[in-house]
Amino acid sequence: MEKVVMSDITLIRTANGLKLSPDGKYAVYTVIVPDASKNEYQNDFSLIDRSTGSARRLTYNGKNSGALWDDNETLLFNSVRKDEDKPEPIDEKTVFYRLNVNGGEAYEAFSIKANVQDTRKIKDGLYAMKILVDRNHPDPDEVDHDLCKEEQDYHIFEEVPFWGNGRGFVSGKRSVLFLYDEKSGELTRLTGEYTSVSGMAVKDGKIAYVHRTWEDTISLTAGINIYDTDSKETINVLDDGLMKVESIAFNDLGLVFTACDMKTWGTGQLTDFYLFDEKEGTYRLFHQNSAELAFGDTPVCDSVRPGGTTFKGLGDRILFTAMKHYHTDLYELDKDGNVSQVLDFGGGAVICFDADDTSVLFIGTEPSKLSSVYEYKDGQVKLLDDVNAGLLDGKYVAEPEYIPFTDRDGVQIDGWILKPMDFDPEKKYPGILEIHGGPRGAYGTLFFHEMQIWASMGYFVFFCNPRGGEGYGEAFADLRGKYGTIDFDDLMDFTDHVLKTYPQIDAEHIGAAGGSYGGFMCNWIVGHTDRFAAIASQRSISNWVADFGASEIGVTFDSNEMGATPWTDMLKMWEQSPLKYADQAKTPILFIHSLCDYNCPIDQGVEMFTAMKYFHVPSRMVVFEGENHGLSRTGKPKHRVRRLKEMTDWFEKYLKA
Repeated sequence: MEKVVMSDITLIRTANGLKLSPDGKYAVYTVIVPDASKNEYQNDFSLIDRSTGSARRLTYNGKNSGALWDDNETLLFNSVRKDEDKPEPIDEKTVFYRLNVNGGEAYEAFSIKANVQDTRKIKDGLYAMKILVDRNHPDPDEVDHDLCKEEQDYHIFEEVPFWGNGRGFVSGKRSVLFLYDEKSGELTRLTGEYTSVSGMAVKDGKIAYVHRTWEDTISLTAGINIYDTDSKETINVLDDGLMKVESIAFNDLGLVFTACDMKTWGTGQLTDFYLFDEKEGTYRLFHQNSAELAFGDTPVCDSVRPGGTTFKGLGDRILFTAMKHYHTDLYELDKDGNVSQVLDFGGGAVICFDADDTSVLFIGTEPSKLSSVYEYKDGQVKLLDDVNAGLLDGKYVAEPEYIPFTDRDGVQIDGWILKPMDFDPEKKYPGILEIHGGPRGAYGTLFFHEMQIWASMGYFVFFCNPRGGEGYGEAFADLRGKYGTIDFDDLMDFTDHVLKTYPQIDAEHIGAAGGSYGGFMCNWIVGHTDRFAAIASQRSISNWVADFGASEIGVTFDSNEMGATPWTDMLKMWEQSPLKYADQAKTPILFIHSLCDYNCPIDQGVEMFTAMKYFHVPSRMVVFEGENHGLSRTGKPKHRVRRLKEMTDWFEKYLKA
């Protein structure tokens, strides 16, 4: 049996964005393929013919995205197929192509002189588009291109956030809703200068959209409007400033949306269903989410790419995905406001789906497996396309063994362990504690490449869902003002539980690794215990006071999670900052960070690294240019391999000495 190796990450394909044709005969989806030779990803479409259940590849140039059905046999999508299709920093462009799925070449349909982020068809020739607009240069035809080229080497900030992870500098930019008439070529703007649109839903000539309006600082809350393309009237559904809105969809009852008022716990994690009746002009609570369901979420994993429909109206129902505890399944909200489970995917994750009255097609990943396309019909799940067929054949894939425990406060904590390859119960092995990000995240039993590498190399790998994570309800998720307390206790108690359950683990040679919130916790651990022999901290937080002013989400996330700002209680924020305890550190620690990470800006890693050097703690920092917060999941293939090598070499040095 072969080992799982680092380079396997450059072979793993992921799928998302599944959509049924209007007549339900076909389903299209995107397959994302790493290309190590070019150090990039190829995005192409595949098609399933539902009459035969067969899957085939549709496109081959690798530069395709945003597919939607223009009719029963024709796709409309964005692509770069000629040199002139390529967008430039100043001359933004989105080129749309059409392709008949039954044969023929893709041909250019039209182009928009802007960055089109999302497109929905309203009727033949009329589309709703979400377009990124710089309010300082709202009309592309009026931009002084020569002046813009001269001014590319500096940026002006007038609001917060001033940068966005994976998006660069965003001050003054908004996602604006437009109508595009293909016949006339006209774009009609529907939302204002300071308004940004996120989610959209379209039905019978009406566009429902989620929007935020701000001038100085963004907020977590959002509003909802409906624009009628026939009457040209806008209907207010929900005022901005009242609730945090997650998903919207039309069904036969009206507009259904999920939202929370953030009053109970402040975390905004557990959202409820609301129904807007256009005839009455009001919305009402339709179903209170008491089942600990995290809508649209999936377990933390480095081998999937979430994206696509997770919330859909179908007749008088709503179908939706939700994570409960550590798996994501398909649920239904019926016409009476009752929620029931439609599909139990056996502990895996339904990534996205589409459905009609006959069946559900979905992209999912089973426990310890990779992305595939399935059909759920008459109570049975059928595999339609194994996107990674044969990739794991003959390799050692450690099966997660469930080892829950009850923590010191009487709360059950779910946890797992991966045994090392060729495990011999008479031998001793090093171990690695993995800590998920978020903290509103959760581990499950999905194939986690990073963990499988270490299991193949002779490590026990163990991981759990400490308090602060999602999928277990608001009380469980509430860490406000408690970072480094109950969550730290859960992780240390879990480590004790693992060592007691598996005496084959050498307690003198265990390490810890984590990113984002997991990186915060690694930084916290190094200042609070010396039980670990080595630590790998990635895209971390070390100083909440500094992060408040530098992070893309500082003014929203940090203030909520700390229960304070630098002006209301700076000491409280400092007390919850790992940097405060850096003088207690002894454990060798590796820091990995990305220069374009604007969720956890690089200063957070640098401050902790500097402290380690100041106090003569063995430490190393690796910084990746051109990468953002998603390095481990969406970074360039070669960078993802290098990241894994840095961590592995660090653990090999200190855990196998």
